[in-house]
Amino acid sequence: KKGALRSALTDALQSGKLAVVDELRFDGPKTKQAAEVLDALELGGRILLVLPGPTADGAVEKSFRNLPQIRIAYAPSVGVYEVVAADRVLFTQLALDTVEGKAPAEAPAKAEPAAEAERGDAE
Repeated sequence: KKGALRSALTDALQSGKLAVVDELRFDGPKTKQAAEVLDALELGGRILLVLPGPTADGAVEKSFRNLPQIRIAYAPSVGVYEVVAADRVLFTQLALDTVEGKAPAEAPAKAEPAAEAERGDAE
């Protein structure tokens, strides 16, 4: 199973449909901000968002789940079909590390605000 997933991710990377961000964090559920992130990354079509695990407050999931083209998956359980069926795949770095076996399956206890500052230009 892991070999097939790695193969699907390699194909996604080579075809340009894989994107990676440091992290995604919102102060609260903000669908508009989620849409702005996708626009800034020029992601369209059916998008698979892969997170390392459920976020503490659920703000990221709530922000993206209202967008019709988004499917949310968590790194420990992401499947090959989900990756292949998506037009674009967006990973956080920790989620990608988790899939590659480089990080623990749990989400970090605290997130750094650095990526939030980097996303500021998406508005």
